Amino acid sequence: MTALSSIGNIKLNGDPEEGETSDRIRCPQTPSEPKHLRLKFANRFKQIGNDLIDVTTDSMNRRPRSLQEGYLGSVFLACLVLSLPVSGQETKLPVATDLASHGVTQDQIELLAETMRQAVQQEQIAGCSFLIAHRGEIVFREAFGYADLESKRPFTTNELCMVASTSKPFLASVIMTLVEQGKLGLDDPAAKHLPMFQDKRVKGNASPAQPMTVRHLLAHTGGFWGNRGIEPGQLDLIRNFQRPLSEAVQGIAEYDLVYEPGTKYIYSGSGYCVVGRIAEVALEQSLEQIAQDALFRQLGLNRTTYLPSKEVRKTLPTRYLRQNGKLQKQPSMAEMELKFILPGGSLFTTLDELAVFGQMHLNDGVYNGKRILSETSVNEMRRLQSPNEGRRSYGLGWFRDDISKSGLANLVFHGGALGSHLRIDRRRDLVCVFLVHQSAIQVVYQKNKLIQQVNEMFPVPKS
Repeated sequence: MTALSSIGNIKLNGDPEEGETSDRIRCPQTPSEPKHLRLKFANRFKQIGNDLIDVTTDSMNRRPRSLQEGYLGSVFLACLVLSLPVSGQETKLPVATDLASHGVTQDQIELLAETMRQAVQQEQIAGCSFLIAHRGEIVFREAFGYADLESKRPFTTNELCMVASTSKPFLASVIMTLVEQGKLGLDDPAAKHLPMFQDKRVKGNASPAQPMTVRHLLAHTGGFWGNRGIEPGQLDLIRNFQRPLSEAVQGIAEYDLVYEPGTKYIYSGSGYCVVGRIAEVALEQSLEQIAQDALFRQLGLNRTTYLPSKEVRKTLPTRYLRQNGKLQKQPSMAEMELKFILPGGSLFTTLDELAVFGQMHLNDGVYNGKRILSETSVNEMRRLQSPNEGRRSYGLGWFRDDISKSGLANLVFHGGALGSHLRIDRRRDLVCVFLVHQSAIQVVYQKNKLIQQVNEMFPVPKS
């Protein structure tokens, strides 16, 4: 059996889908946070105090931080232990101490929480977390529901989750860092590093196609097929976690292209596999090591990784799929030996580390006073890279919207097939992160409702 079947046929390179849910309970967070994040749900929390002791793992998006010091002390300590980082202390944005200075009211906070609570109570979502950072400070950071329905383990804001295609802006940022370092060229032909892509042909054509480049691959214009309606062998090349990336890319090279590189946009996981392998060959290192050195450690993303250990994977939220109106537990990746890195689809990270990454992009490549990416690189990622916008507007690793007169996107975002969503809104000075561990198609309504509420909370300033 391939890894594809063992993880329940999830589409790791799809656009955001929806998700499912069941009961919700929140695990209290550390008492060092501001009063409005510690106390706002104390009364609700007391009502479920006895149940909380039984609550344990898995969920995916965000849940409220609550509980006064002194309430349910032993329960608080138990949940605090559960919320500790799995490997290393993760970097977090500062928490706002004055909501009013951000134009936020307690009623607005409660409305967001109610949206998430209802999704869990109505069994649309098992568990989720949501974070809003405005002007670089967290104004909302909560989780609801369960990471694991069967054991009643709560979904916390510290969950490590596979974010599927939300991996793509991370990979694109890694590649842009290598370009800045002179280790790759954005317009390098793929064949410069991978000779098996020399003189590739479009299916049905006798003459070679124009060379695909690193830029093409990051922009989904490299000539490759999409992720749907393709041959089983092509799908297996980006879904089988039992083979190394080098072997998968060798298999990709055996197929003809489906269009002339640079002339069309087709969202493709295969193209991201090729560009990831290009980085490995150019630097003679694994993509995990490259990403850690070039980006993750530079940003302090201590828990972000393509290759979590088996022990760490045992702590991940359970994945659920809503079938016949019920949330059904799906196969786990915990026992699988991960030989394959899916460059654009198999990153594991957290709510806070997604927010830090997003804030770095919002700050034009700077985080905490440290330059991570040049402003030129950040802008290039925001720029339209396909020959025409068509149905989707895509840059380098980002979907684009709210285009400025200069052609740069004021809004960039990406979602993944397991429901994650990262959104950077420059005109509102916002970073939003939604984490869940269910089919994105099944949770899209809840995610969109939260985004709509956020947009109403922070109207675009009048120019």
